[in-house]
Amino acid sequence: MSNPVRLLRRLSTPLRTALVAGLAALVLFGIGAWSFQRYLYDAVYDETDQRALELSLRLAAQAARGWKDGPPALGDGPFVQIDRDGRVITGSGGATYLAGLTSLLPPSPPDPPGHRAVGNPHTHTVRLGEVDERERSRFHLPDGSLRSAGGYPVPVEQSAHGEAHGLSHRSLFVVSIPVITPADGCEHPTEPDGSCRSTLYVLVPPYVAEYVSDALTAPLAAGVPGAALVVATTAWAATRRSLRPVDAMRREVAEITDDSLDRRVPVPEGRDPIRALARTTNTTLDRLEDAVERQRRFVGDAAHELRSPLAALHYQLETALEHPDSIDPTEVLEGALVATRRIHGLTEDLLLLARPDGPAPLSLVDLAGLTRELVLEYRDLGHPVSLDPGPEQAPVRGDGLQLHRLLRNLLDNAVRHAHTVVVLTVAVTDDGGTFTVTVHNDGTALTPDECERVFERFTRLDEARTRDAGGSGLGLAIARDIAHRHRGTLTARPAVPAPGTTFTLRAPAAPSPGGSTGEEAAL
Repeated sequence: MSNPVRLLRRLSTPLRTALVAGLAALVLFGIGAWSFQRYLYDAVYDETDQRALELSLRLAAQAARGWKDGPPALGDGPFVQIDRDGRVITGSGGATYLAGLTSLLPPSPPDPPGHRAVGNPHTHTVRLGEVDERERSRFHLPDGSLRSAGGYPVPVEQSAHGEAHGLSHRSLFVVSIPVITPADGCEHPTEPDGSCRSTLYVLVPPYVAEYVSDALTAPLAAGVPGAALVVATTAWAATRRSLRPVDAMRREVAEITDDSLDRRVPVPEGRDPIRALARTTNTTLDRLEDAVERQRRFVGDAAHELRSPLAALHYQLETALEHPDSIDPTEVLEGALVATRRIHGLTEDLLLLARPDGPAPLSLVDLAGLTRELVLEYRDLGHPVSLDPGPEQAPVRGDGLQLHRLLRNLLDNAVRHAHTVVVLTVAVTDDGGTFTVTVHNDGTALTPDECERVFERFTRLDEARTRDAGGSGLGLAIARDIAHRHRGTLTARPAVPAPGTTFTLRAPAAPSPGGSTGEEAAL
């Protein structure tokens, strides 16, 4: 990376914006100023060219009368009249002081049509040569500079010689007009009848266009950088003002700690990306505060759940040590084993919930096979669990151990609260894209509000579900977490018709390998 770019990135945002805006303005204003100056030069030069055409017609009319109206005016500009023999009849404005002018000018245009004395004007572009300096001492000082016209007895010639220097070695437009002067106005006849045929050449000097254009050079040279500086300053101020809300948000966020998560960044009034950033930041802080609060509740609930079995274990061991003769060692060990099993189960559940959320491994698992295995297991344990007829296979993508844990948690909850029976049903949607597993118990029905609360961690809904009979309160939370990891859903609703509650697992179906059996699909 080049050093200028690296240096630019090290600047603050307001300075960087001001620098870029200033450079862009300098380039754009510079191009605009140059274009305007060239446009003005061309416009003035075109106007001068048009006036030269008008001047050439007027001078040609005077030349056709043999200049009987008087000599050319001093302000008529540079022109020269050359007859057919190459003689210079008259001239003005320094044209007669240009060396070799007759050889550089274009040839004479066609004669005027009919009996007209003046022909049509023609335009040409001519590159002029140097000035005739045969009388150099007359017009120049010893150091080579031109003499001042005002300090010489012949100021008109002095001024014309100076104009010749301004025309030398330059390309400019020339207007040529053929002129016929009758014999009574011709001093050097070129025709047998005593008339003169000549060509009037009017040179179009760029003086006026250059003067007008040069007059803008100084203002534009000062104005363009000044305007760019104004743009840069405005960009700097506007950027600083626009970033004030961002700085205020930065200061507020920097002061937020775990003890002040209720603080929020100020939201500016303007409807722009900064306002959106502030609102997004506040939304993120809301989620962060909620996550921290849930984490605190989770830690508190976990500590509370672990305290009871630990206290029971501590009491049993302490009693055994203090009264070794009055206790049954087998009974103490069995009680300690129950407490440690409960602690182990809570620990495993907490570790499972503490894992980062992520997709489950994509192995092929048969939900129908899992439900059949679990139903047989629970029947062997004496639980009233039945399985309705359903598809032979229900292949899904996921982790077989996690899905087994999900179904076991649902069955444990159903068995715990059922009055007489627990019914499992496996089905597939009409489009074949989703498998559903429902677990119904005929116990006390949940209210609509409780149907969502039961999935919260450490939730117990009534005193009838005692700690000993009801587990840790993490089973359904773990089940829903596993369902989400498998891109599925887990919901609860009061049974219709009553009584009882129905839990429904929905999981995306996976195509079963061709010809595979349920035993081959299950893990």
